[in-house]
Amino acid sequence: MNYFLKSLALALMLTPATMNFAAAQSVEGPADSVVFISVSQNRELTGSVVELDELSVSTSFGEVKVPMNKIDGIKMNIGEGNGAVLAFKNGDMLSGKVNLEKVKLKTDWGTAHIDATQIETITTDKNARFFTDNTTGGSGWRFTKAQPVPVRQGR
Repeated sequence: MNYFLKSLALALMLTPATMNFAAAQSVEGPADSVVFISVSQNRELTGSVVELDELSVSTSFGEVKVPMNKIDGIKMNIGEGNGAVLAFKNGDMLSGKVNLEKVKLKTDWGTAHIDATQIETITTDKNARFFTDNTTGGSGWRFTKAQPVPVRQGR
């Protein structure tokens, strides 16, 4: 565990120089709490992830094991290398490649086995979303759980 904390601290120090870094908002919840998974073609599944306590993420500084109960959201299959961005409950972000083939999701209607290549996002809040941001001069990702602002149609 001590090695993990040292690795994570090193990763956070190196993040501005080596990865896209952005702020996230926080939410508490156990690993088996409800998640929202959006997949190809704007479909969404709701349920509890089972048999997955931690994710293995390949980063520019090495392999990192991330406990699922520390994650607020995951944006999957970004770019040519099928990279990912993880939003943590404490506001940190991590970029890398999630080493995951399938997600087992317990739903009201049964258990779904979702191919990771078909997953767009996994979030702990229905309103959460990832969006691109280039306000700092480079491109990066942001994560929010704010309600979308309705668009006014005429007066």
